Amino acid sequence: MSNLVPAFFQLLSEMEAKQTSSGIIFVACSNLSKDDLAGLKNHFEQEPPAAVAHYNYDRTKNILGVLLEEQKLGTTHFHALRVKDYLREKQLLAGSVAIASFPENARTTPQMLLKMLQNLEQQKSQGEIHIFDPVSGGSEKDPTSILLVNPDQTVNDFLTIYLKRKGYQVIVASDGVEGMQKYEESMPDLVITDLNLPVMSGYQLMERIKHAESDRESKIVILTDKRLEEDVQKSFALGASDYITKPFSPVELEARVKRLIS
Repeated sequence: MSNLVPAFFQLLSEMEAKQTSSGIIFVACSNLSKDDLAGLKNHFEQEPPAAVAHYNYDRTKNILGVLLEEQKLGTTHFHALRVKDYLREKQLLAGSVAIASFPENARTTPQMLLKMLQNLEQQKSQGEIHIFDPVSGGSEKDPTSILLVNPDQTVNDFLTIYLKRKGYQVIVASDGVEGMQKYEESMPDLVITDLNLPVMSGYQLMERIKHAESDRESKIVILTDKRLEEDVQKSFALGASDYITKPFSPVELEARVKRLIS
C-alpha cells in the first residue's frame, strides 16, 4: 500500500473533525529528489494565493501527494495547474494529475484514497488533470472485497469460486504474513481467516490488522476447526466480528458476510 494513504487519511480525518474541506492532488512524477521537493515547497510558499500545504512523496510508485487545508475543488484545481506547470518546467512530470476535495464530495475513507491512486496509475495521458469523484468511486457498483486467509488450498479454491459467483471480489493468501501483505495492498472490506496459519497465526494477524490502521473498519470472520470457548473469546477480544467452525455451510457463511457488510 502506498505510504500516501495512511499519511493523508490521518490529515483528512483531522480536517474533517474541524468541519473543513481539504484538497488532494496526486501527480505522477519521475525521480523527485529531496531538493526538487524543497524547491516545489519554496516556490508555492512565495507565490499567492497562499494555502497551507502538506507534501508527501511515494518513491516506490513515483507519485507526489499534496494536501491543501481548507480548499475546495475549484481552488484545488487551480493549485494542481500550478503544480503541474512547475513539474513540467523542471522535466519531472511523468503522467497525469488526479484531484479531489474531501468531504466536499464525500466523507473520505482509506479505500477512496487508494482508488484515487489506482485510477491515476491507470491514466496514460501526460499532464491531464482528472477530477476524482469519490461518490462514484465508492458506489454500490463496486464489489465488496474479501481477503481469504487459509492454508488449505481446497478451501481457498472452493470459497473463491463460490464468493466470486455471488459478486464479491476475492483476494487469497495462504499464510499470515502473506495475509497481512495482501491486507495492506488491498484494504478489503472483510477478512475471513483461519486461526491455524503458518508463519504468522490468525491471532497475530488480527493483532497486526488491529494496529495497522486504527481508523479502518474491516470486519474479520474466523473460519476454523477450533471449538474451545477460550479461542472464541480471544478472537472476539482481538476484533473478530463472527466465529464459524468447520465443517461449514457456504450459504451460512455468505449470509453472515452479508449481515456484516450491510
